[in-house]
Amino acid sequence: MPTYAIIDSQSVKTASSAHDKGFDGGKKIKGRKRHIAVDTLGNLLSVVVHAANIHDTKAGIFVAKKRLRPIRV
Repeated sequence: MPTYAIIDSQSVKTASSAHDKGFDGGKKIKGRKRHIAVDTLGNLLSVVVHAANIHDTKAGIFVAKKRLRPIRV
């Protein structure tokens, strides 16, 4: 299990016919957004794709909760 993870996002334009899209106000892009989590070696941990209008903070929490597990003592 990795000790550290890095989460980053990328906004991507989609075709006008795509049904699940939003508007990323920061980058002025209509489309989808990818949130990707990797460990310190660059190994892929998690990928979430959703409408671009979801804020990075909320999506980052979702990615972290999806990946993190409780520690047993």
